[in-house]
Formats: sequence, structure tokens, C-alpha cells
Amino acid sequence: MMKRFTILFVLTLFLISAANAAEKLTGTGNLKFGWKFDRCVEAVGDVPRKRTVEEGLEKKFSYAPARWGRIEWDSSVLNFYKDKLYQIGFYKKTAKSDMTPFEQAKVILSAAYGKAVALKTKDCYMWRSPNGNIAILQYAAEEEAGKITGYATYLYLIDNKQVEKKAKAVEKEMQDIINGN
Repeated sequence: MMKRFTILFVLTLFLISAANAAEKLTGTGNLKFGWKFDRCVEAVGDVPRKRTVEEGLEKKFSYAPARWGRIEWDSSVLNFYKDKLYQIGFYKKTAKSDMTPFEQAKVILSAAYGKAVALKTKDCYMWRSPNGNIAILQYAAEEEAGKITGYATYLYLIDNKQVEKKAKAVEKEMQDIINGN
């Protein structure tokens, strides 16, 4: 009887943990990490404002308006390295303090990836998905000349493996410069 109870208990715990397992962070909506620039631009579709900036092996594509998690964002920026999407950022600005988009995003991210880690910056949290990718959410006052000009919510979805590859490539490049290669 005790053995049967133990087996049933272990199976119940397994099912609960499987049901509560965080999903993998692979991008957002119709954009996936690792996609090439052209495929991402096509997936974004026709929006009123688009802009591309290129610098060496990096490329940024911004567009507005953007939507993530039922939240209307002022804009989104897609970051590419060697023509592969590795980061998606969202931005929402308000004139008065309004944490609604921040709180909505926090609930969505917590439901998908579990409990957040509070970062040292006030109102800044990080989630790590089972595949190692990261989501960072921040709410901050924007200042100019010491005066608050508005408030903003920032959301970054990051392909950690691509960031590590990029960092290693930059490190190698710096070593080559130091060694005179």
C-alpha cells in the first residue's frame, strides 16, 4: 500500500512539474531567433514606420507600431548579427507615470517563464527560459537636464546563444588586433 502511494505521489509531482514547465523563448509571435533579416522584415509586414541601420556585421530594423502580449508598443527594434536575429526590443513611453504596460508584461512573462529575478536597477526584472534565452523588463523615468520628461517600459527578448557567439567573435577580433594579425 505504501509503495503504491509513493509511486502515485511521484507521478503526481511529475505531472504537476511538467504542466508548470516554462516554455522556451524562441522569439515572439511571428518572429523567431536566428531568422535572416529579409524573412523578419517580411514577417513584420506593412507598418507605417520602418527604418534600417547597418554598422559592420550588425543591423537594426525598427518599426512602429508594434504589438506583443496584447500590449501596443510605441516601437520595436530587431537586432541582427551576421544577418541573424538575436534580440527583439519593445518600447512604450508615457508622459505621466503609468506602469500598466510594465505590469501586464510582467504577468505574461511570469506565466510563461516562472518567477523573475529582480535586477539591481529599480523595477527591472529578468526571466531565463529552459533553453537559456533571456527576457528583461524595465520601467524607468526618462530624464533630460535633471528633469523627468516621461516614463518608459522596455522589454528585451534575447537569444543568449547568439549573444555568446557574438561576444566570442568580438573577443577574437580584439585579440587579433592586440597580436597584430
